[in-house]
Amino acid sequence: MINSNRHSNKQHLPLRRLYSLLALLAMTTISACSSRVANELTDITVLAQGESIKERPEMAEACKGFYVSPEKLKDFFQYAALTHEERVNNNYEKLPCYSSGTAYLGDDEIQWVLRAGGVGEFQSLQHKTQNNNQDQTQKSFTKICGVSCCDNVQGVC
Repeated sequence: MINSNRHSNKQHLPLRRLYSLLALLAMTTISACSSRVANELTDITVLAQGESIKERPEMAEACKGFYVSPEKLKDFFQYAALTHEERVNNNYEKLPCYSSGTAYLGDDEIQWVLRAGGVGEFQSLQHKTQNNNQDQTQKSFTKICGVSCCDNVQGVC
């Protein structure tokens, strides 16, 4: 006697394997997409260390000592206060020494500049999709190191 159920199970085995693989792939993708914390800097890359602004060439040698490690940038980001003051945003570029690079803030890749004196500028490009139209808007903010920040992040203030 031939068992038709046994024959039928063998035919569906490849489909079950395919469904299992697809489910595993979906779980891995979801896990990878949500692995970054929204308000924490990750994947920090330092692209320039101890640079000086062009308007202050006499500071070039002194600025070489302004070293920012990924850990120092994380600490600065944690302890510095967010500011919305336009005056700060207009004047911070006059601070002669800076380091810069890229990082991720949540899922957004950002560019950062940290200046000696305790001012950090962070910029990201956010892509918005509405009705299949892509719109690119720039998001930026500034953080300033206060007393607590300066105490906890040595060499920034």
